[in-house]
Amino acid sequence: MITPDYIVGFVDGEGCFCVPISVHKTLAWRREVRPTFEIELREDDLPILRHIHRHLGCGKIYHLTYHRYAKWKPHVKFKVSKMSELQSILIPFFDRHPLQAKKRKSFKIFKRIVKMVAKKKHLTKSGLERITRLRNQMNP
Repeated sequence: MITPDYIVGFVDGEGCFCVPISVHKTLAWRREVRPTFEIELREDDLPILRHIHRHLGCGKIYHLTYHRYAKWKPHVKFKVSKMSELQSILIPFFDRHPLQAKKRKSFKIFKRIVKMVAKKKHLTKSGLERITRLRNQMNP
């Protein structure tokens, strides 16, 4: 049986809170902000991602292959990027079960960015600049 403490420890080691900012032709500032939580592992570790996915009740699991790297084995990725799931499931989970290692700092910044995106701050120049500065403080 998987426990919240197990998930916290696993995420402290293998999880990633990230905020990709990509070019988008139709948005006002030509940038799309997409807060994302993910865990990527070799495919033979798929069972643990399934347990985490079931326990959290959000996100999706993707199968990845890296054909350009001859010796790399296929990977799987658990990913949560839906704003509704980040706000109502993932962030409250880590608020109730705090991370213990340096990833705790990234989570706190990630949480602030998610709130800003939810309030549409990323659609203004000053908001986008603030999010970019915050994002650059994550995952040192």
